[in-house]
Amino acid sequence: MRFSAKNLAEPIIFFAALLILWEILVEIIRVPAFILPPPRSLYEAFVNKFFILGNHAWITFLEAVGGFSLSFILGVGFAVGVVYSRHLQNTLYPLIVILYAMPKSALAPLMVIWIGYGLLSKMAIAFLVAFFPIVVNTVVGLKEVEPELLDLARISRASQWDVFKKIRLPNSLPYMFAGIKVALVLSVTGAIVAEFVAANQGLGYLILQANYSLDTAFALVILLILALLSLGLFMAVDALQRKIAPWSSEVRQLEGSF
Repeated sequence: MRFSAKNLAEPIIFFAALLILWEILVEIIRVPAFILPPPRSLYEAFVNKFFILGNHAWITFLEAVGGFSLSFILGVGFAVGVVYSRHLQNTLYPLIVILYAMPKSALAPLMVIWIGYGLLSKMAIAFLVAFFPIVVNTVVGLKEVEPELLDLARISRASQWDVFKKIRLPNSLPYMFAGIKVALVLSVTGAIVAEFVAANQGLGYLILQANYSLDTAFALVILLILALLSLGLFMAVDALQRKIAPWSSEVRQLEGSF
C-alpha cells in the first residue's frame, strides 16, 4: 500500500483542527470540566497516569487477543465442519446464532460463576463476541466457490483435500479476513464488557473508577486508548491480508486509491 504525503497529512490536519476547535469551544462556552474537559486536561491525565494506563491496557489487550485467538481457531475449524457436514449445519450452527443473539452483559456474570474472577472469564466473553463473525464469514467464503472450478476439480479427480487446499481455502481468505477484522474489534468490546461486570484490573475497570470519581478527562483518555488499540489491531490484520491474500478485491481497490 503506497501512502502519499497528502494521504498522511489529511487525517493529521483534520484531527489537529478538531482538537483546536474543541479547546476553543470549551473556553468560549465555559463547559464545566467534569462534563467536557479541554484537550490539555486529557494530556495531563495521560502523562500523570501513564504507567497505570500501560499496565491496565496490557491486561485488556491480553483478554481481547486471547479471546480472539480462541475464537479464530475454533471458528475456522467449526466453519470447515459446517461446510462439509450437513448435520453440524442443521444442529450446532443455529445454536451459534442463538448464542450470538444473547446479550453478552447478561452472560458475563455467568462466566464469572463458571470460570472464575480472573483473566479466563474475560477471555471467554471476548471469545463469545468474536466467534460468530469468523464462523459466518468463513462459511460463506468456503461455500461461495464458482461451480466451474468444482466441476474442473471433479473432472481432474482431485481429492477433497486438494479441493479444500487449492480452491475453497484461497477463495475463503478475503471473507475470513473481513470476519477477523470485525471479530478483533468486537473482542476488545467483549473484554471491556466483562471488566465492567467483575474485574479489579483492565481499562474497563479504570473507566468505572474514573466515572465514580467524576474524572471525565481520565475516562476520555481511556476511551481514546481503546479506540487506538482497536485501530492498531485492525490495521495489523489489514497488513497481514495484503501479504496473504493480495488477490482480494478489497485490497486491490484500496491499493488503487493510493
